Amino acid sequence: MRIIVLGAVIALLSVGTTHAQVTDWGGGFSTGVDSATTTSFAATSNAQSPSKAKCNALAGFAVAYAKETSARSRFAQIIDAPTSVLSAEIIPAERDLPEVCRVSGIVAPDIQFELQLPTTAWNGKFMHYGCGGMCGVVYRVQAEEPLARGYAVITSDMGHTGSPNNTAFRYNDITAMIDFSYRATHVVTLAAKEIIDEFYGNGPQRSYFMGCSTGGVQGVIEAQRYPHDFDGIIAGAPAYGTGPSYLEWSARANLDAQGNAIMDDKKLPLVRKAVIAACDKLDGTEDGLLQNPATCKWDPSEIECKGKASASCLTKAEADVVRKIYKGPANSKGESVSLGYAGMARGSEYMWSPSFIAPKGEKATRLVDYNDWFGDGVFPTVAANAKRPYDYDSDPQRGNTGWGGPVFQWLRYAMNPDLRRFKNAGGKMILYHGWDDNETAPGASVDYYETTSRTMGGDAATQEFFRLFMIPGMAHCRRGPGGDAFDVITSLEKWVEKGEAPDQLLVHRLKKEQTYLGLPRLRYPLAADSYDKTRPVFPYPAIAKWSGQGDHAKAETWEKVAP
Repeated sequence: MRIIVLGAVIALLSVGTTHAQVTDWGGGFSTGVDSATTTSFAATSNAQSPSKAKCNALAGFAVAYAKETSARSRFAQIIDAPTSVLSAEIIPAERDLPEVCRVSGIVAPDIQFELQLPTTAWNGKFMHYGCGGMCGVVYRVQAEEPLARGYAVITSDMGHTGSPNNTAFRYNDITAMIDFSYRATHVVTLAAKEIIDEFYGNGPQRSYFMGCSTGGVQGVIEAQRYPHDFDGIIAGAPAYGTGPSYLEWSARANLDAQGNAIMDDKKLPLVRKAVIAACDKLDGTEDGLLQNPATCKWDPSEIECKGKASASCLTKAEADVVRKIYKGPANSKGESVSLGYAGMARGSEYMWSPSFIAPKGEKATRLVDYNDWFGDGVFPTVAANAKRPYDYDSDPQRGNTGWGGPVFQWLRYAMNPDLRRFKNAGGKMILYHGWDDNETAPGASVDYYETTSRTMGGDAATQEFFRLFMIPGMAHCRRGPGGDAFDVITSLEKWVEKGEAPDQLLVHRLKKEQTYLGLPRLRYPLAADSYDKTRPVFPYPAIAKWSGQGDHAKAETWEKVAP
């Protein structure tokens, strides 16, 4: 049963499931938000706290044909975001998480959300936590970090139900495309603020957004299109869609004319070793990391075989593969068809397997059927074109500039550098990206910052409200040989609430590497025995350079250097 809200009218349609798909990312996908109604509170003590009583009242809104109240009508009449509460339930405190009123609801036509409201430990602030991939699920465990700090936290499925790697929701459903592309983040935020005001008796003192990958795109789009939604935004590794997918390009770069792999992943350590040997010292010390890979000009021809092919050198064809992956998507003339630097960074070669270059006899994982990524993006591709690969000459010319097709890409366009309204509204944004990212092009964030800087009057003017931090040795959102643990929430809070702009992020390398999904979420400050290296990362374009004195594994031995 799916509930659709139209203004103040609630229609019950027997066409599927009532509740959003909720995942904890740890045990796979589970179906169904806990569906509590007023009957769920029969055993509740008569001596309820005001917040528990409010949660009980919110639960009452979920009963079909319940008595209309001013609050119920208020939610249904939110301008641009007609909303209905589906359930509300008290969740006891556990570990470092406070007791919350967990509210699930829907914003018309089909955006399902979960809002967690601390009952006794609210810090007066609100956090919208972004999604990942194609979304389609309501994330819960990801919200634990801000929840443990006392935030009221909301997450949503961005307007459709499905796994994060399923793009089928887009076909013949332009509404779902619009909601996923930009609308859901905005209208769910409007709904959250109204429910928070109803629950606590006042709205949040500060509102923040935090997300990585798809969540990163949500963040920059909010700054560009809805500059009054948030006081501060944390946007990590945004999947901008700045051009044809460099994922598909990088995997195809390793195919010969017959579709066979040119090289296998056994030679990738050879390539990275050569890169590090050539460029590691640019930051003043040898630590296996490149502070700014864009300054490294090493070319694979330097380890090209001079005679017979062997395991200790690259053939000409293999060198060409490496060169293409560094360059990124290009047409048959060798001209880039992406905005900015869209290739893999030098030093990231350890991340190329199995995505682009697989073990011998295996298929690279990014060699998939990209029909649904490069078709129209809304309607099914006709049979004649179903298996046609992306054409780097003709497709960009017809406006198909990125994965998801032209309609999707323009709905989700996230490269507008004119942030005057966001700046004028007092907004602050921290953008971060790992240099070794193998899922979203790190150079795209550099290009976006540089374009924004030129538009907004230069680095000094731009860094009054927007700062980019490029993390050496970090892959997509986390992991990698560099550090990937940094307290970006506190950095943003200090900037927004105290006017203390972040001059650096203190990045920690954990002894135990995070999981791909970063679960369980870290808590700050970190335990002193949980990391073995710290490094300052300064706002781009500045980089860190070792002072030449002391232990280079300690942040205090590094200095800020202008480009």
